[in-house]
Amino acid sequence: MDAFCICRNSTEPPGDCSGDHSLQTDEDHKGHRPRVILIAEGHDALQDSLKDLVRTELPDTRVMTVYSGKEAVKLCLASRPTVVILDVDLPELNGVEATRKIHNSQPDVPIILIHEEGSTEYRISALAAGARGYVTKQRIAVELVPVLKMMLTSGSRTNQSKGSG
Repeated sequence: MDAFCICRNSTEPPGDCSGDHSLQTDEDHKGHRPRVILIAEGHDALQDSLKDLVRTELPDTRVMTVYSGKEAVKLCLASRPTVVILDVDLPELNGVEATRKIHNSQPDVPIILIHEEGSTEYRISALAAGARGYVTKQRIAVELVPVLKMMLTSGSRTNQSKGSG
């Protein structure tokens, strides 16, 4: 069975809710939980690009989207996604703080932070908060999918810190 969202705004396809909602995830026909990637990005255009990239490169993966760090934390606690992608500059709760909260409650869920800058300071903050990856926005098209694939297949902690600022 697929992951699906029950949402007040039912015009979005399953797995693409971006408002207040609850996710119910059932096991698929093989007894495995579907792979679910949560994307938290506050800008519509980039959120859509990330969603399209993941769907194209990982077609067997469900994608959920939210616009704020607060929504990301809430949805992670409710749905336990396979991997989380967070922008550092999220409204309500920034990506580093959202990472810290998610990591404290679900340390086995890999988190990738994305940001405009690739400075050492941002990378250290991201990793200290519990992120397993950091990709600059300028390098998303080249580096995000390989990092995602590695996290989906290995499940082990990695300090992937891609992207040159």
